[in-house]
Amino acid sequence: MAQYWWKDLLDRNNTWQGLELMVRGEQHSDQAMEMLSGHHGRMALQLQGETLFWASMLKDHSGVWLVFNADHPGQQDLLPPVTSADVESVKKQAWISGWCRYFARQLMGAPEPLLPTRRWLLRPMDLVNRTAPYSCQQTVPVAHWCFNSPASTGNIGCDWTLYGEDFPDLTDPQKVRLVDWWWGGNLLLGRYSIKTDAGRLKWWRKKCREGTLPPVLVWYIAGLASFVILDGHYRLQAAIEEGIPPLFLVLSELNEREFPSDPEHQARIVRALEQQQRKNPECSVDGVNQTLINLYDTRYLYASTHSRAILGEGESWARDVGALLHKHQLGEYLERILNRVSD
Repeated sequence: MAQYWWKDLLDRNNTWQGLELMVRGEQHSDQAMEMLSGHHGRMALQLQGETLFWASMLKDHSGVWLVFNADHPGQQDLLPPVTSADVESVKKQAWISGWCRYFARQLMGAPEPLLPTRRWLLRPMDLVNRTAPYSCQQTVPVAHWCFNSPASTGNIGCDWTLYGEDFPDLTDPQKVRLVDWWWGGNLLLGRYSIKTDAGRLKWWRKKCREGTLPPVLVWYIAGLASFVILDGHYRLQAAIEEGIPPLFLVLSELNEREFPSDPEHQARIVRALEQQQRKNPECSVDGVNQTLINLYDTRYLYASTHSRAILGEGESWARDVGALLHKHQLGEYLERILNRVSD
C-alpha cells in the first residue's frame, strides 16, 4: 500500500510554484508509470505494465526516435473522467493549486497507484502573453502559442516550455516521431486518438468559452525530452478548436542537488558588500539580502526521470518495435531506428 502526502513549493520570495508530492511504498507496483532502459540507447515507457512508447537515442545524442504503441490496451481509462461536480468543487478553491491537489489525489487514489515511490512535482505551465502591440480582438494562431513555467527566485530548475507548433494531431497521432534535441525537443505526445463528434468534446468547448476549462495534465519524461498527455486529450482539442489557450499542469520527478560552497569566494563577496554599505549607507538592504541568499543557498531542484535498466541488449525490444512497425506499414523506419541515425 502506497502512502503519499504533499506540500506547497514556494520560492525564496514565498511565491507559490507548485505542489511537491512525496510517494512512499513498500514494494514495486507493475501498474506504476516507469521508464525501462538497456544497451544501444534503447528505452521503453511503460504504463500499467504495457509499453506505451519505445525509444532509441541517436548515436550522436542529438535526438531520439519514438515509436508509439497505438495498440496499448485500456489507456483511455488511465484516470477517472473530470466531472461537472469536480469543476464546481475546484472553482471554490484557488484554481491552479486546487487542480494540482485534485490530480494528485487521482494519481494516487487508484487501487494500483500510478506513481512509483519517489519525490514528484506538479507545476503549472501557462500561456506567455504577447509583448508586441496587437488588437484585443486579434486571435493568436495555435502554432504561435507558447507556454512557460511561472517565474521564480531561487534555484528551481524545473522550468518548462511548450510551443503550440509541437502539439500533436489528436485525431490521428503519429506512430513514429523523431525528437530533435538540437532544436529543443519538448514535443507534446498524445496517448490515443479522439473522436471529433464526441459529446464530451462539445461539453469541454462550452467550458472553454466559459473560462472554466480544467488544466491538461502532462508528464515530462527527461529521457525523451517530451511531454506525454496523462489526462485532457479532449480538453486540449476543445481549446484548439475554440482558439483559447489551455492551462497545463506538468508532472515530473523532483530531485535535489547541493553544489559545494567556496568559502574564499563567499568571504570576498561579504567583504565587498560590507565595503559597499560603508560607502553608501542608503544602498538597498533587499538587494544585499538577496545577494547573500544566492551566495549561501547551494541547493538546486531539478527534474530527471529514473529508469530500470532491465532491457539488456534489447533483443525483445527490437522484435516488438519491428512487429508493430510492420503491422502498421511503417517498416521503412526500422533500419534507421535500430541503427540510431536520423536519415
